[in-house]
Amino acid sequence: MCDFNFIQKLIKAHAEHESENECCGLIALNTFQELQVIPCENTHFDKENFFEISPKSYLEKSRNLQVCSIYHSHIISSSTPSKYDKISSENWCLPFYIYGLQDKSFYLHFPKNYKIPELEARTYIPDIQNCFRFVVDYYLLKGYIKYFDLNFALTKNGQAYSKDTVEVIKKFLKVNKFKKIHNKDELQEHDLILFEIDGLFSHFGVFCENDEVWHHEGNFLSRRSHINEEFNDRVHSVYRLI
Repeated sequence: MCDFNFIQKLIKAHAEHESENECCGLIALNTFQELQVIPCENTHFDKENFFEISPKSYLEKSRNLQVCSIYHSHIISSSTPSKYDKISSENWCLPFYIYGLQDKSFYLHFPKNYKIPELEARTYIPDIQNCFRFVVDYYLLKGYIKYFDLNFALTKNGQAYSKDTVEVIKKFLKVNKFKKIHNKDELQEHDLILFEIDGLFSHFGVFCENDEVWHHEGNFLSRRSHINEEFNDRVHSVYRLI
């Protein structure tokens, strides 16, 4: 189980402890697929505005780990990635998870050259490998959509997505030209399914052949599930690429 709220608390605590400099570190999975935060030394000469992890430190800290993301803080600006952050993310070929001390929020940026993991049997990592990122990666690997930049640090109120996250998802649907399908009984392969809890959508999946949905639920490996009556009752809406 990946307790990402705990991970966020650790990153926030690291940022507040080093509030005069940008803190930095790694988010990684160990051999037991447990999520960890590994603080690193910021070796940049201008630590107030930038961060840098030395290659030697990275190799030492990441030994026997699967690095999923690099995190760092912003002490002056918001959590929105700077031009320098985006270039660094491309150089590392890793997502950057940023915490802003000013706006007290997180921003998750994926670089264009991010190597998308296999869709089968993924370990669930909130934000980095969750149900939304799963469907994004599905359509990217199929070549149905192109790279786009969004804040993938999604927030929830209980089981439902927050208003800010709903706006992010609406932007994703609009930019990639998804059209809402009003007849939910006429599903086609590759259709995007939004599932609901108490009338508010809270989960994503992709319709596949043989009446299956490919999805990634919290604390499970990504998998295909047969669409039964329970799944049908939870369908909030269906979208199709046009």
